[in-house]
Amino acid sequence: MSRRRVSRSRSRTRSSTPWSSILARFRRLSGRARTLLLATALVFAVSLLPQSWVERLPEHAREAVAITVDIRELAVGLVADAGSWAGGLVAVVAGSTADQLLALVDRLPVEPPAWWPESAAVPAPPALDSLPRVAGSFSTAKRWLYEDIYADHRETFYCGCRYDTEAQVELGSCGLDALAGSRRARRVEAEHVFPAAQFGNFRQCWREPERFAECRTSSGRQLSGRACCERIDPVFEAAHNDLYNLYPAVGQINGERSDFNWGMVSGGERYGACEIRIDAEHRRVEPPTRVRGDIARTMFYMRDTYGLRLSRQDEQLYTAWNNADPPDAWERERSRRIARIQGRENPYITSYRRL
Repeated sequence: MSRRRVSRSRSRTRSSTPWSSILARFRRLSGRARTLLLATALVFAVSLLPQSWVERLPEHAREAVAITVDIRELAVGLVADAGSWAGGLVAVVAGSTADQLLALVDRLPVEPPAWWPESAAVPAPPALDSLPRVAGSFSTAKRWLYEDIYADHRETFYCGCRYDTEAQVELGSCGLDALAGSRRARRVEAEHVFPAAQFGNFRQCWREPERFAECRTSSGRQLSGRACCERIDPVFEAAHNDLYNLYPAVGQINGERSDFNWGMVSGGERYGACEIRIDAEHRRVEPPTRVRGDIARTMFYMRDTYGLRLSRQDEQLYTAWNNADPPDAWERERSRRIARIQGRENPYITSYRRL
């Protein structure tokens, strides 16, 4: 081999880098495969936009971002939980057929992955002597909520509906006349903003009630996880009855919200003039703008008080909501009334600051 050829060969070797190798492989892909990869990268990039930016976008743009977040969560979760899906994705990229892509998408789960990375700052489980002075039963907590906290402010949380001393909702006062045929819609219910099912899942009594002898009735019947925790777990009982986490809500909306996560949704169901949007398919709820800060400060309080965890994505979302919707006069007064009863403030309200 001549010196000139050897020199050129060495030059090519020195100039070859992992990046140039990737570019070379990218150029060898078919046009449709390149388009698919670029589109995937764009979806992931948009899904990582800071929530503070997303909040300032028009509604249709926020809906589009919400879709990209769903795609990212589902794709990452499925790759982690089933390596075979990753192989399927490679096959689709290589073959780049629309039918294969649609078949792959149909296999995606609708639930966010349970292992999603969580905040690095996870509070320690609370000591029993540090718990707030909550009601000893849920029925007592509801009575305090309606008769003490909201006695002169009888208005539901999400939709702003008036209700009377018998906890009957005036659906016409908030544009929910279409729900008049529903008995549940005509009554007020105490809503857990941080769902009981979510904080219950942190407790063994909820996940494995069969492990506790106290969670069987005298006839031998096994209690549910919720009933078991209410019977034997003072931490769960405190979180369940904590007035900071309880808000009066239209019964039907409380029921349909279920234990779904908070977030931005691209579709979902609207209820008359009420701005809440519930997407049952993706188990996500977008609350009205005027109460997003209230929800954020409740979620942070529950996390800190009961040693609960929030995902990084949720913390970013609630931080943006807290900053965009500071406490109003009623939220501050509500907090003062609860503090007098429970002996504990919510510092995210009483010492409010942008996070």
